[in-house]
Amino acid sequence: MPVPTSSSRGRMLAAMPLMLALAVIAGIVAARSIVAAVDAHRWDEKDRWYGPVCGVCRSPLGLATVRCRASHHRQRLANPLIMVVTPVLSGALVVSLPTYWVWPAYAVFAWTMVLLTVVDLDTELIPNRMLGPASVISGVLLVVGWVADTGAGSLLRAVAGAVGYFAAMYLLAVIARGGLGYGDVKLAGLIGLFTGFLGWQSVLAAGFGAFLVGGLVSIVLLALRIRSRKDTIPFGPFMTSTAIVAVLWSTEIAAWYSS
Repeated sequence: MPVPTSSSRGRMLAAMPLMLALAVIAGIVAARSIVAAVDAHRWDEKDRWYGPVCGVCRSPLGLATVRCRASHHRQRLANPLIMVVTPVLSGALVVSLPTYWVWPAYAVFAWTMVLLTVVDLDTELIPNRMLGPASVISGVLLVVGWVADTGAGSLLRAVAGAVGYFAAMYLLAVIARGGLGYGDVKLAGLIGLFTGFLGWQSVLAAGFGAFLVGGLVSIVLLALRIRSRKDTIPFGPFMTSTAIVAVLWSTEIAAWYSS
């Protein structure tokens, strides 16, 4: 992963308080949008990307999305978790990325990971109408960020990471014969793009980490009889969570890998 020069690092540190504030505010706005979209998909309604509403009376939700404003109906636990995790990730990217120019791209990527995690847990699906536009928007922003600062990462490696992770997951999906969804395959392409931009270590951490975490969690669920062998366990959340880890700690992963 590219290391900022001393002068650029100094400018980044000077601008960090402002960037953190803006990132958290953007994260809060994105979180409310995620809550609205997740609930609309869960209720099998028309897509909604703003104005989260109560699942009981359909009145607007409060800022924290914990209760509705009209009748104070309590909402599900996923809502406040989204409202906390999304701004935290937005701020963490400010600190971890090599340049602020690629922050918009990685912010959209992180928000997409949060969105798809909850959607997959709810419905065991990764909708194309969510993954497709998110991939295009974040991909365009990544190119723009790279043009502004070509030292931030490698576009060629990003494309190679996307193709490599996609191809590996596609092969596994064919071998598994239904044991792995093609939504996961398409998700792998997006994850490979953003982890590949930062370094091959990030791609490997995201890929192998997903199967490692997924395997361990599956064993625990089976051992505790929370799930049976006949039950399906969504794999997307393991991919999204390890992708976030790989992006946030790409420098540490690279240092560990090279030591």
